[in-house]
Amino acid sequence: MGNKGKLCSIALASSVLVFVFLVLISAAASAAQITKIGTGYDPAVYGDKVVWTNGVVIHLYDLTNRTGIRFSSSGASSPDIYENKIVWHDESIGTPRIAVYDIPTATKSYITQEVDQYSRPAIYDNRIVWSANDSVYLRDISNSTQEKIGNGTNPDIYGTKVVYYSYSEDPEADITIRMYDIDTGERKTVVSYGDPNIPRIWDTRVIWSDVYNHQGYIAMYDILTENITDVTHPLDTDPDGNEYGASTGTHVSIQDDKIVYNKCVDDYEGKPGVYLYNISAGQSTLIYGYPEEVYTTPEVYNNTIVWGLDRNYVDGTSGNDIYLCDLAAGPEISQT
Repeated sequence: MGNKGKLCSIALASSVLVFVFLVLISAAASAAQITKIGTGYDPAVYGDKVVWTNGVVIHLYDLTNRTGIRFSSSGASSPDIYENKIVWHDESIGTPRIAVYDIPTATKSYITQEVDQYSRPAIYDNRIVWSANDSVYLRDISNSTQEKIGNGTNPDIYGTKVVYYSYSEDPEADITIRMYDIDTGERKTVVSYGDPNIPRIWDTRVIWSDVYNHQGYIAMYDILTENITDVTHPLDTDPDGNEYGASTGTHVSIQDDKIVYNKCVDDYEGKPGVYLYNISAGQSTLIYGYPEEVYTTPEVYNNTIVWGLDRNYVDGTSGNDIYLCDLAAGPEISQT
């Protein structure tokens, strides 16, 4: 999934830092039964399948039999998966397009209309959403129909609802998260304060990053009650007068009762690393610890969390591995 907003640019420039970083990974993985499953970026997970890219090929990993396959697609980025279909941004011929891959038949097709270099697809059932030139598009691959559904970027889809970021659609607000109902064609504003971005939806919950300060914080909207709650802390001051919060918004993902996110600063709110938030319990757990200013892209499905380094912040190729944590295989950890 895509990440845009007012994010700071960080590089792992020091060889000493890279060494410490890799040692940390090795030690934590052993203690937490965390498994390296490949090398690359942008992992996504659905059911027993994980997909990612190294920019040249798409990797598909089967969690059941622990085997992987690769298929060529130079210029591939931002894959997403739903059941037996994979979508990604493709520039293998130099022109942006969206690739659609059917796993059982190993066949590939392309969406070529209204796609630009920033288009990042999301898929649910037979529907794919993406943005291009500040417009949001929906395509139904079961009947090859396509339509513009809004003005904005960073769309996500669940069932018959699409959420996206917009700065031009609501005349009463500058920056909003909008929600579109496929069945009725109605649009509504979910939130219009702060600097909301990176919306994600699952069932009746919408989450986003408010990146007004630093790396942002996570907020959540309940479609049924229309209530908004903070998942992580906005910028605040601890009892000693030090700033904390606004360090959890660079990458967010939601599935069922779980939210996963990256935290990049050691402060009053907690240590940096990959976190799991249980919505019902209202509690965050540090799944995997990192040094400060390491940016990851965690995704979750059922008891599986996958992540890699965020390619927007990586200088070179050091440490760009894909990791998997199986929550059902052992206790959750708090790695410091």
